Amino acid sequence: MFRWALKDVIMVGIASLVFGVIYLGAVHFGLLLGTLLTPFGLAVLANEFIFGVWFMAAAFAGYILRKPGAATITEMIAALLEVFMGNFYGPIIFVSGFVQGIGTEAGFALGKYRRYGWFPLVTGAFGATITSFIWGIIRANFTQLSWQLLCAIFVIRLLSALFFSAFLVKILCDHLTKMGVLNSYPIAHDTLHHTFEKEHQ
Repeated sequence: MFRWALKDVIMVGIASLVFGVIYLGAVHFGLLLGTLLTPFGLAVLANEFIFGVWFMAAAFAGYILRKPGAATITEMIAALLEVFMGNFYGPIIFVSGFVQGIGTEAGFALGKYRRYGWFPLVTGAFGATITSFIWGIIRANFTQLSWQLLCAIFVIRLLSALFFSAFLVKILCDHLTKMGVLNSYPIAHDTLHHTFEKEHQ
């Protein structure tokens, strides 16, 4: 479980690059959404609706590789690439990547990197929501907001995380597994074992 092969490093690199591009696109979409919500006084919630997008690299890598550190490392590299590609928030995003990565990593760690199915993704979504929310309090000074708005931010962010980094990531990974793209990774072995058990019940 702790040994990394070349294919694992390649997967981290590919996932980091792909999601780094997606992350940058989400930043610009968040700006557009913020502009649309400004007349309603809800601009502060704009990024919350898509916040789960920024957890996807960690969830994707963690779910496929099932190795300690895979989620956090991939999330940090994706954040770094996002900065290099033009994220105007700057290097602080790298710290955000670490915070989000360890939150997602917690979901896989709770299952000892062996738990198959929804458990690691859902718990990882909760973990990333909590760690990123705490980081938001420190970085964005959330303490100035009303408790009602804070609750709204947390709930919307959690729902976004569950949709993007749990539901969508699982669908994507399962689809890639069925296509045979991930045959050399632990996720394919788990899927095969799970299918075998269902057929012999």
